[in-house]
Formats: sequence, C-alpha cells, structure tokens
Amino acid sequence: MLAAVAVSALMTAPVGADDFDDAVAAFKGGDTDRAIMLFSRLADTNDGAAQANLAVLYALGQGITQDDAEAYYWAWRARFSGELAAKGMIKLLKERLTEEGRTEVAGRLITDLTDTAVRGDLGALTAIGRVYSEVSEPANPPEALLWFTVAAAFEAPHAALFREGTSQEISKQERLTIQARARQLFAEWCKKLPAEKLPVTCPSN
Repeated sequence: MLAAVAVSALMTAPVGADDFDDAVAAFKGGDTDRAIMLFSRLADTNDGAAQANLAVLYALGQGITQDDAEAYYWAWRARFSGELAAKGMIKLLKERLTEEGRTEVAGRLITDLTDTAVRGDLGALTAIGRVYSEVSEPANPPEALLWFTVAAAFEAPHAALFREGTSQEISKQERLTIQARARQLFAEWCKKLPAEKLPVTCPSN
C-alpha cells in the first residue's frame, strides 16, 4: 500500500524543473545516491514535490536504508509546502511509527521550521502552528493559535484562515491571553527577520 502511494508521488514533476527531472531520471536509472542528493537540495528550498519524493525514497528503502521517521518528517514538510500527494503517505507512515517517534518528528519540524522562518520564509510560521495542531500528540490548539496569530500578523499565506478555524476551539478568555502572547512574540520576530521581510507594523518601524 505504501509503495503504491510512494510511487505515485514520484510521478509528479514540476514543469521546467531541470534538477527535479534529473532526480527522477536518476532514481529510475538506479542512481539512488544522485537522486537523493538532488531531491535533498531541492527539498531544502521548500520544493514540495522534492520533499514528497525524498519521503518516498526513505519510505521504500531502495538504495538507502529505510527510515520511517525520516520519511514521515519529509512527508509533513511536503504537506506544509502544499503537496497533496503527501497526505496518503502521512497517514500510512504515522501507523508505522511509535508515539515517541512521532513526537520526535514533531520536535524536529518545529526546530527546522523555526530556522526556515528566521531566514525570511514566513510561511514556516504557519507551518509551526500546524505542527502543534496536526502533528503533535496530543494536539495543542492554544499553541497552534499563537503561531497562526503571529503568522497572520506577518500576512503569511493562509495563516488567517488557520487562525480563525483554530480559535473556535479556544475559550474567549484563553483567546485573549493568547493574543497578548502573540503581540509579544510578534515583536520578538520583528527583531529576528531580515529587513526586507519586515511589515510596516513592526515596532522597529
């Protein structure tokens, strides 16, 4: 079952993506080392299709040691990048990991997404909120709402929608407390981000 989902993910190649096409060709030609190198390079730039295919390689364990935790990590990164093909893999891989293993992946996602956000990719702030709401066990709606609120203040794509959806799970008093925390966290992030990413609402402006 997982193999079928994984192979279907390998068939989605972005139009005009030479490195991606080379990676797929390398995989089909049996040069897994080169495929992993190319997919990894693209995955680090938040290429969702490359992230999904990197998850495929780790899930199948062909030409590389099978690693369900690594596959689960990259499947979630692909999902956060908007890759729909990752949804089926996430469901299947989740069942193959222990709760401890899933918790470790959630922690790694938060760490790496924070680093990504510091480099100026504000969509990573929304993804951090999604880790708390969709990956963490148990889910942590208050912490998710905090990050969605900060991401929305930076006008990160879809953050406001996630914020409004999650806020329905939070009491009025708790929501006000989270909004106060978000103002402080927003100010802290205004100091971390590259100057060209700062909105006019940042205190430094």
